[in-house]
Amino acid sequence: MNKNKSNRTYRIEFYVNEKEYKEILKKQSQTRLTKSALMRNLIMGLDIRPKPTEKIIEIYRLVANIANNTNQIAKIANATGYVDPIKINGLLTIVDKCWLLMKKII
Repeated sequence: MNKNKSNRTYRIEFYVNEKEYKEILKKQSQTRLTKSALMRNLIMGLDIRPKPTEKIIEIYRLVANIANNTNQIAKIANATGYVDPIKINGLLTIVDKCWLLMKKII
């Protein structure tokens, strides 16, 4: 038996009209949850958000790279008093790539 089902002993059935059903299917598709999980989350008042697209995941990755590179440049600059222009240009390239990807989404 599925572990999640073992502590769920009550079954609830209800009817919806076509418009409501289409909305449930739309939210299910966006979140990639099962209908049951979606309904449980809605009942519990949890925040239901669409699963991030591949483009959004790429933006998250680029922003993390920007933050990491900026931190490394700052550490070196604080330690040596020197900022390598090549590293700055590399950082700016990543920033430009991130902006271009964001513009495609918006």
